[in-house]
Amino acid sequence: MTPFSSKTVALAAVIALGSLMSSSAHAAILHTAGGAAVMTKDGSAVLVDENFDICDGRIYADENVVFFDFNKSGLTKQYKDQLRHLASNLRAGNGKTISIVGYADRIGNAANNEKLALNRAKNVRDFLVAKGVKAKKIEVRSLGDSSPQTDCPADLSRASMISCLSADRRVEVEVK
Repeated sequence: MTPFSSKTVALAAVIALGSLMSSSAHAAILHTAGGAAVMTKDGSAVLVDENFDICDGRIYADENVVFFDFNKSGLTKQYKDQLRHLASNLRAGNGKTISIVGYADRIGNAANNEKLALNRAKNVRDFLVAKGVKAKKIEVRSLGDSSPQTDCPADLSRASMISCLSADRRVEVEVK
């Protein structure tokens, strides 16, 4: 008999749990031997690989990246929850330095994007400090629109371009 990988087991669990779940707001998380997790919610299922963390029933694939709405620097509830968990982990680490880098998409002029990205990074820093992370350990900087994660075609409508560039509107938190 061939042993199944944790992802195969998790995929089987997706099918089983998906058939059992109603369209209610209930969720289930399954841990497998390989560390994979499955979350089903509202009748859908998500397979998450070994690089995940679970906090308060939520799965975070990368808790060190926060995304922002177009032309905004305010944190959404989703990312406040994520940053609470990150702050808890950062408070536990002694002697570590934290670099918070803000980014913007390419829409708009470079000076405004630099300022927007810096405001995003400062908002993340301020939130972490409010949750008990020591400010003296935190370095904040902006790279503006200089490091895109996306490659969107130039001929998109403005709304489609804004959507396509969403991964560029981020803050990355690096713990050294």
